[in-house]
Amino acid sequence: MSNKPARFCLYFLVLFLFVCIGGLAGADSTDLVYKIRISGEIDYGLYKLTERSIAEAEELGADLILIEIDTYGGYVDPAIKIRDLILSAKIPSVTYVKGRAWSAGALIALAGENLVMAEGSSIGAAETRPDDEKYISAFRKEFKATAESRGKNPDLAAAMVDSDIEIEGIIPGGKLLTLTANEALEHGIADFKAQNEEDLFKKLDIHPSEIKSTEFTMTEKAARIITRPTITVLLITIGILALIAEAFISGFGVLGTLGFLSLGAVFSSYIYYGVAGWGLAVLFVIGVVLLAIEIFVTPGFGITGIGGIIAILASIYYLFPNFDIAITAVAVMLLLSTTGFIVMLKLFGSSRLWKRLSLGESQTKEAGYMAQSDKKDLTGKTGVAITPLRPAGIVEIEGERIDVVSEGGFIDKGEEVIVQKNAGNRIVVKRTKEE
Repeated sequence: MSNKPARFCLYFLVLFLFVCIGGLAGADSTDLVYKIRISGEIDYGLYKLTERSIAEAEELGADLILIEIDTYGGYVDPAIKIRDLILSAKIPSVTYVKGRAWSAGALIALAGENLVMAEGSSIGAAETRPDDEKYISAFRKEFKATAESRGKNPDLAAAMVDSDIEIEGIIPGGKLLTLTANEALEHGIADFKAQNEEDLFKKLDIHPSEIKSTEFTMTEKAARIITRPTITVLLITIGILALIAEAFISGFGVLGTLGFLSLGAVFSSYIYYGVAGWGLAVLFVIGVVLLAIEIFVTPGFGITGIGGIIAILASIYYLFPNFDIAITAVAVMLLLSTTGFIVMLKLFGSSRLWKRLSLGESQTKEAGYMAQSDKKDLTGKTGVAITPLRPAGIVEIEGERIDVVSEGGFIDKGEEVIVQKNAGNRIVVKRTKEE
């Protein structure tokens, strides 16, 4: 009985030691590290992946976000948004330049609380496209502000963007600054070098129990491919040509479905990434409807058709990140669409197209029409418009159907008209009530 208290104290002491040792072992460990890879072209797909990854990391209470970078650059707008996400993250972040952090990639690298570089890596060369002072000024300020927020030399960061900046002993005027790993470490841009991920964690004095690498979902992969300008232009061209072919060659079927799927894939991808809103998709649909009205309801080429074309081109123009890319994309799309339309005419013949645009009946003598060579002088004769005159159309005069042109505006079907003059094969009419 007398040994029981001693044994109890011994058990308690052993348990206490285990708890203390476990606490000390866990004190310097990081339970969860979220790893985000910035590789290939920087685009809205990478922005969406970064946004989702940081949100997940914060929700799960991760202890570190590791952004691994190897990129030649990409689009400025998504790079700035990724930079903002890193700066505003509630979790400590480390940017690890494993290969190259050029152009927009350099901005992302500067955003980390610690910037680590692998041996043989480099950072800088942030040339803007287009190479215009407006873009250079804006991008230069982003680099300076990012460097300042992380306690790094803002002038060195600005020299990566603006070739007019000269820093004695580092970069002469007329050249963009690019630093090797050793140079970045020497000038205070990098915090330290690391041979690999294990070496990085060792120098940060952390021991992660889990490293979670986030990957693109299938939807994100598809949307990332579709939002590349070349693929976007190709899909829009296919969509437009498929709808034209469906309208003029056959009834609603495979071609119409293909057209709507192609266009739907483009606009849904841009909306998913937040590049475009539903307004652009609605604008495109309005443009298509206006063109359809111009072709099938009010044949001719007036304000409805022009408005439709402007709406379609505007909706496509605003999908792209800057003026140069947008103008090039629209020009290529117009060229491809026009070429495709000409090819369709060659393959299927213009008669099938014209048949869909015409009134659907033959203008024969048996149907009451007269050839222009058979027409007598009808000046002063009255008749009734049997089609809208916009301004061309058909009127019936003394039981005969005659092609005419209205004078001074449109005339609705059923209105009484009078022939003003015969000008060769051109017969001009106006409303009788206007006399």
